[in-house]
Amino acid sequence: MADEFIGLGETPVESTQKTNSERSDMQPTNEASNVSDVQDRTPTPAHLITVNLIDNRSPIVLLFGAPSSGKTMTLVRLAKYLRPHGYQLVVDANFCGNAWEYQENMRNFNSMLNTNFAMKGTGRNDFLLVKILDSHANTVCQILEGAGEDYFPSNMIAGIPRYQVPFPAYMTTVFASSNKKVWMFLTEPNWQQNRAEYVDRIRFCKQQHFGNRDKCIIVYNKIDTTPYSTGDTVNEDAASVQCNNEYPGIFGIFPNNSPLPWASKYDCEFVPFSTGTYGLPVPGQQAQYVPSREIHPAKLWNAIMKCIRG
Repeated sequence: MADEFIGLGETPVESTQKTNSERSDMQPTNEASNVSDVQDRTPTPAHLITVNLIDNRSPIVLLFGAPSSGKTMTLVRLAKYLRPHGYQLVVDANFCGNAWEYQENMRNFNSMLNTNFAMKGTGRNDFLLVKILDSHANTVCQILEGAGEDYFPSNMIAGIPRYQVPFPAYMTTVFASSNKKVWMFLTEPNWQQNRAEYVDRIRFCKQQHFGNRDKCIIVYNKIDTTPYSTGDTVNEDAASVQCNNEYPGIFGIFPNNSPLPWASKYDCEFVPFSTGTYGLPVPGQQAQYVPSREIHPAKLWNAIMKCIRG
C-alpha cells in the first residue's frame, strides 16, 4: 500500500483519443439546463432506467459508499484539484437519456464546480458518469458516482439481507463491462451505521462483480477529524490500523496472493482523505465549502493512477 508518485501529466495505456464531435456530445444539452420544478417530478421507476456505456476501453472508477458517505464531494474535491492541472471533467450526457434525474444531476454538477458551496448528495435514481480528460483530450478514466442507497441499502428488501440486495441495472451494466475497474470503497471514522454489514456488502460485491483486472482503493474519509492528521502530515499506518479495527475484515477481503516475500499483505490501496470543511447549514441554502489541503486529492489521484496502470 506504499505510495509511488505519478505525475499529473501522465496518462494510462488504456487512454482513448476522442474526436471533437464525440467530445461535444458529452457537453450538457439544452434539455438539461432547462430542468425545473424538480420537487414536482415523479421519480423514474428504477426498472425502466437504461444506460449506454459508449466507451468500453477507458478504466472506470466506481465511487462506492453508503448514503451521505461523501461520494459527491469526493468527486468535487478531485475536480477542483485536477482542473488547474489541465484536466477536464465532463459528464457523459449519452450515458442515460431516459431519466430526468440524470439530466438534473448533470446540470447541478457543472454549476457546482464554479462555486464555493457544498453540493447535495445524490438521492434515489441519481447518478453520474463523469469522464476525466487530460490536456490532450485523452480519456484518463471514467468515474461513476451512484446513489448511496443503491450501493448499500438502508434495509433488507423482500426478505433479502441488505448486503445481498441486488444492485440496480445501471450499476450492473457498468460492472459487467469489459473496462478495467477501480473500486473506491469509502469508509469514515466513528461511522454510526452497521459497519459489519457494510464489510459484508463489499465482500458480496467482490464475489459477484470483480473482474480479474480490477483494483481496489479503501478510502478513509474525514481523516481531518482524527488524531492521525496534522496539517500536511498524515500517519497512514496508524490510520489504516484504526480503519481495520472499525471495519473488521475489510482489508482481508483483498488478500495479496503473491509469493514474493516483500509483497504487501493486502492487494489494495489505502488512502486517508478529506474533502474539506463545511459551514453551518442555513435553511434553504447550500452550506459554504472550503476544499481540503492539496495533499488529500493528490494522494487519492495518485492511488487511482497507480491502480489504472497496475
